[in-house]
Amino acid sequence: MKKTYKLFYGLLSVLMVLAFSCKKNDLGGTGSPTISRVRTLTKTDTTYNVVKRITLDSSITETTTTSVGFDSTVTSGGLGNQYAIIGTNLLTTKSLTINGVSVYFNPALLTDHSIIFTIPSLTSTATQVPFGPNQTNKIVVVTKYGTVSFNFPITQPPPIITSFAPQVANPGDTVTITGQVFNDVTAVRFDKIPATIIGKSTATQVQVIVPQGVSSNLIYVTTPGGTAVTTTTFGFKYVVYTESLTAGWGGQGSGGYDGYNSTRVYNDTSHPQSGKYDISCVFSNNYGALQLGYGGATPVNVSTLGLTSIKLSVYAGAGFSAGQKIQVYLNGTYQISVQATLTPGAYTDIVIPLSSLGSPATITEIDVQDAGVAPPCTIYVDNLGFI
Repeated sequence: MKKTYKLFYGLLSVLMVLAFSCKKNDLGGTGSPTISRVRTLTKTDTTYNVVKRITLDSSITETTTTSVGFDSTVTSGGLGNQYAIIGTNLLTTKSLTINGVSVYFNPALLTDHSIIFTIPSLTSTATQVPFGPNQTNKIVVVTKYGTVSFNFPITQPPPIITSFAPQVANPGDTVTITGQVFNDVTAVRFDKIPATIIGKSTATQVQVIVPQGVSSNLIYVTTPGGTAVTTTTFGFKYVVYTESLTAGWGGQGSGGYDGYNSTRVYNDTSHPQSGKYDISCVFSNNYGALQLGYGGATPVNVSTLGLTSIKLSVYAGAGFSAGQKIQVYLNGTYQISVQATLTPGAYTDIVIPLSSLGSPATITEIDVQDAGVAPPCTIYVDNLGFI
């Protein structure tokens, strides 16, 4: 019996030591916290047959032969991304801030050697972490036993353009561009034509002077975070085609009708003047045309919309030679047409007053037709609408 008691007390002593040891380990280190690096969490493999030891903390290690072919340590962070702080004495972390803003970390995933945290995205309801040259660029971790800071700049995300006004203006007029993350705008251009920025831009707005040479152009805004581009073209009061046909035009699943004696592709990528797409039209005989009929519920009223001219850009492709022409007319009235001379292998910007096309009260059809060029011949049309 005495031997049994001795064995029992001996086992109890061992269990108490183990329990005390585990409890002590669960509490973490009692020294001041340190940060050695910040790393991404992904283990997505890009380079194979490379043996690399991945360490998230001292108790979790993994050796793999299909690991990333580079160190996942990062020296800066981006909004909306998740990272891990690697260091020591981190288990008792009470707060984590970046550039003075509190950032959420998951307390359930804390270890003495790592903190997993997420920088809020632009669309997050959390307080945004500021970025830019005037920030401290510091992560600050406060634990029960001290504070540590670590250099970690936040990179500026790309800008986002939401709108611009007015939609059409003359050279020298002011255009206001609205969006997000316009911090420290460095340049604005209309396609390749630079514009002068006026006044002091804000994070959500920038104003520019319309430069000479602008006809139908996408607007680009550049910041330290990247470049954004408008989804619609500047230069129209009423758009018929930029990257696609406006609803109601051309019978492409949106009402209206198109055609005749031609082959048409509305998402052609051969010769876009701006953006990604143009309309290619191959005339199959002397009466071939790019015909776009309107079938929308709301009439295109010239007076209500304040329209004065039709505006389009036409590229002369195969079959055209110097001095050859196309003709434009409206609402099927081919007896009242205006001709324009094209330059082979280049775009020609065409602006025709509506007064030269019969002064229609509404627009129901647009026709761009070969004017005496031997078929087959090809044109590409981009940035079509009314000003």
